[in-house]
Order: sequence, then C-alpha cells, then structure tokens
Amino acid sequence: MVENVLLVTIDSLRVDHFGQGASIKSSTENIKKAARDGHSFNRAFATGPGTTPSFPAMLTGTLPLSYGGLGPLIDGRPRVSTEIRNAGLATGGFQCNPFLSTHFNYDVGYDEFKDYQNPLMGIATKIFPRGIEINNPKLRKVDDTLHITDAIKKSYQLVKGKPRPYVSAEVITDDTIEWLNEIDESFFCWTHYMDVHHPCFPPEQYRERHGVPDATQSDVSEWYSALLRNPETLSDEEIRKLKQLYEAAIEYTFDQIDRILTNLQETGRYEDTLVIITSDHGELFGEYGQYGKPERMYDELLHVPLIVANGPDYLDDAKDQLVSLLDIPPLIHDLLGFEIPDEYEGQVPGVDDPRDYIMAEHEVEGEVIVGARSEDWLYEGDEIHGEHRLFDLRDGKFEQVDRDHPNAAVVREAVLARLDELDVEAKYLQGDVETDVEDRLEDLGYL
Repeated sequence: MVENVLLVTIDSLRVDHFGQGASIKSSTENIKKAARDGHSFNRAFATGPGTTPSFPAMLTGTLPLSYGGLGPLIDGRPRVSTEIRNAGLATGGFQCNPFLSTHFNYDVGYDEFKDYQNPLMGIATKIFPRGIEINNPKLRKVDDTLHITDAIKKSYQLVKGKPRPYVSAEVITDDTIEWLNEIDESFFCWTHYMDVHHPCFPPEQYRERHGVPDATQSDVSEWYSALLRNPETLSDEEIRKLKQLYEAAIEYTFDQIDRILTNLQETGRYEDTLVIITSDHGELFGEYGQYGKPERMYDELLHVPLIVANGPDYLDDAKDQLVSLLDIPPLIHDLLGFEIPDEYEGQVPGVDDPRDYIMAEHEVEGEVIVGARSEDWLYEGDEIHGEHRLFDLRDGKFEQVDRDHPNAAVVREAVLARLDELDVEAKYLQGDVETDVEDRLEDLGYL
C-alpha cells in the first residue's frame, strides 16, 4: 500500500500531445517510465471543457454543477485535501490559476498552499467569479470603474522582466520540491502547471528547439487573442507558430515534472508514492472551425491523458474502459486504505463495474450544457444555445444524427435526468459594477 500521493495536473494539455505517438521531443525519462511501468488510461475524460468545470471532480470528487454550481467552492463540498489531512498526512498545494486560488476556496485542507495571486487579482476574481473564463456580456470596462487593469498586468511579471499571466513551471517545481524536502511524514501534494495554457511562452531554449526562437511575449499574446476572437485574421504561419509554442511549453513542463519525480527517487520516496499525472481539459486548434475552449463536449476538449504510477495491478483492467476524473478521489482513498466518503460521485477504476458513459457539464450565465458520452454516442443537452444534439461515434465517426435515435437512449436519459436535477444560479456581479475582463486577464484568453 502506498503512503504518499503526488497529483500533477497540467492545464490545457491535449491527450494527443502526451505519451506514445505525441510529437514532443522530450527527455523526460521519469515520465516515460511512469507511463511505461505504471497504468495509462486510454479513455479518461474530464467533467467539463475548462478549468472551472473540471477541477471540482479531481479535488472534491463531485460534478462541477453540484453543490451550488461553479464559482467559489462552498463549505458543503467534500475536499480530498481535508479528508487526507484529517487522516494524518501532510498536505501541500502549488498552483497559480486564479480560479483555483484561495479566493475560490481551493486552499481548504492544505497545510501549505501557494497560489501566487497578487492581492488585486484576488479582489478581481472574488468580485467577478468565473467572468474571466466564460462569456459574460455584463463584464465590461473594468478600467472605467476600478482602474486595476494596469496594476494587475504589472503584478504578473516573469523573471527577467517579461510580462506573464502566470508564474513559470520552474517556480512551481522549486516550491514543490522545497516543501517535499521539509516534511518527514506521509504527504498529499497537488502541483498544477499553467505553462501549457496559452499564451505559451516557455524559456528560450525550448522555443529555439521548436523553431520559434524569435517569437516575443507580445506576439504570442496578440496571436492568441486574435485566435479566440478573430482567427480569420491570423495567417497559417502564425497559427503554426502558436502550435509550436504549445508543444515547446509541453516539453518545458514535462522537464519540470521530471525534476519532482527525480527528487522522490533520490530521497527514497518514489516507490511509496502514488503518482497521478493528468490534465483538466484540452484545446481546439481549428477542429470544427473553432479554437480555444468553447462550451461543447468534443473529445478534443474532454479526452485527457491520465497515468498512475505505483498503483495496483487491477488498474490495468480499466485501461480501456471509460474513466472520469471524478474517479481520482475515490482511487486515492482506496489506495491509501481510507474510507471513501459517500459524497464522492466517482468510482474506483478496475474495482467497480465499468461505466456505461461519462458525464460532463458547464454553465454560462445560469444556462447549462450537459453531455453524456458512451463508447458509441455523445448526447449534448445544450440549454445555452437552446438545442439538444446526438452524435454517432461508432466506427470512428463524429456524425450528428436524430437525437431520438433508439440506440442512444442511455446517454439521452442520463442528460435529461441531470438537467432535471440541476438548479443553477448565475454567480455574477451584485449591483451595477461593470467590468472589462478582456483587459483584466487578456493574456490568459479567458473569455
């Protein structure tokens, strides 16, 4: 039985850029070893097409629109960190996504929690929950009302003076290793990297290695902003460079993860540590004529990499089964020998019966989209755009068909049942304050 848990999450990492067949020129031998000697799940899916609908699954074991919906996590949600700390393990969290910060109550249950948030950023995200990540027409003109855009941008500075909307993977890794080296007891450590999230601007040697040595941070921010708003204005060459920077950022992040795994090996703790490496969602690069993270349930957004090292052999039984990121918390509890809370909505891969489908959901201004995906069908109940859709996935197809197709009754009924039980309130501004989220965190492309 393992004694420790290391959960590594990589923002925006597509499954086809990880593992065998990926085009990453990486020297991360420890990650390759973890994937080779551990357990790789080929059919792992996120619970939503973005950070805010995905992380509740991994860190609370619950669907994103449960417990009051998106926004700051309420006290009633279970927390993996709290459960594990109560069992006597040291807990540490290291991440810099504003939507996973103390201002959204993601610090609960951690002995050590670093989110690298400037106080102004914290105030902005607390007042305007989720507005950065979703399209909200109410959020306009922050400079006209609060005059904080310039201060926020100045607060996010990369070492060497380059502006950056998140701290680098090297900083996250340094702090993770420092904490690991300071504790003597068993631990649960969550480390999250933002570098693969656009605008990708890894260190110079990685940009050179991937053929984009001359790209500047300003170039990247402008290209990505255009990609989300007016992709037709970008040349094929500029889109190609964005893809190259994305791959360069992945290699950089993998090398940083490798440092943590090396530290565990050198300190004699690797074999006793359950290592989980995954992503919260993918990214569209022109598929379906779209870019970024639209509120849809495409495989390119939901299908994520998931590898587990130092887990039991029975996990191999689930390697080709449908697995949800909801299953990470019960898996952690099971392998630590802890009781699994009844509130968790996932299951233990390889132990519980295989899933018939996975669920995913998102919300915009109180309107929701819910999807259920089986091996053969994807059903979307899209109340945001006022339509329901069924896609035939058999034989590698992605073909929209009559939503009442008799063979798709299971996924259709699952979506309709979930829509019936949801009562989502939009958690936006109270009062008449107007904001401009484009300027506030334009560099992150949260729109």
